[in-house]
Amino acid sequence: MFYKLSNTCKLKDIEKEFKTVFKYPHLYEPKAIINGLEESNLPIITAENSSRVDFAIWGLLPQDYEEEWETFQGYTNTLNTNIDDVNLKQGIYSKSQDERRCLIVVNGFFTSKLINGKLQTFHVHLKNHKPFCIAGIYNIVNDGFLTCSLLVTNIGYTFNSIPNLGKQKPLIFKKKDHEKWLDPELDFKDLQSLIKTHERYEFLSHPIKEDFYNNTKIFKRIVNSDQYNTIMKVSRD
Repeated sequence: MFYKLSNTCKLKDIEKEFKTVFKYPHLYEPKAIINGLEESNLPIITAENSSRVDFAIWGLLPQDYEEEWETFQGYTNTLNTNIDDVNLKQGIYSKSQDERRCLIVVNGFFTSKLINGKLQTFHVHLKNHKPFCIAGIYNIVNDGFLTCSLLVTNIGYTFNSIPNLGKQKPLIFKKKDHEKWLDPELDFKDLQSLIKTHERYEFLSHPIKEDFYNNTKIFKRIVNSDQYNTIMKVSRD
């Protein structure tokens, strides 16, 4: 389960990287750690309008849902959606994978590995902490808000260099494949070849300090890249 992400990018860098503009630029706030177990917003690019960056609540809700986010997430956690799940065509996922695909903008995510009987958390990112996109799906609830889930798939050999206790990884496409993923003329079946054979990024991973990762009072104050890089990393020695 991937329930914490990071996005310390400046707004203008995201817009430049993906040739988009934010629909609500005043709502964007860089965050060293985005905690999905709390109601959090993520910047997303949707198939409906790929030229702008929108915001979605992390944790997919049904299209016609009217109750609180916490109520639904307490019943079933939808922060992640496994694309290999045979039940993906059912329930709240029935049309989202075909009609409501999106790209979730981040510049890092977190994994864990068991080392000497203790869990060590690792931050996974690109060189220079550039922004990238995790494939996702989204729904629009009755009040007009977007909700989303990031897509995960089974780990292949290309992910073996990343420390990870689990058997899944986020589904991440390079920029050249974004247009195809968001193409409204294609359904999920048409994208199977892209999912299986897409070109992968070469990610870096660094162990991070446990007190930084777990202390919400600390990480909520760390919102720019310089502070983040200084406080977050620990030595590999």
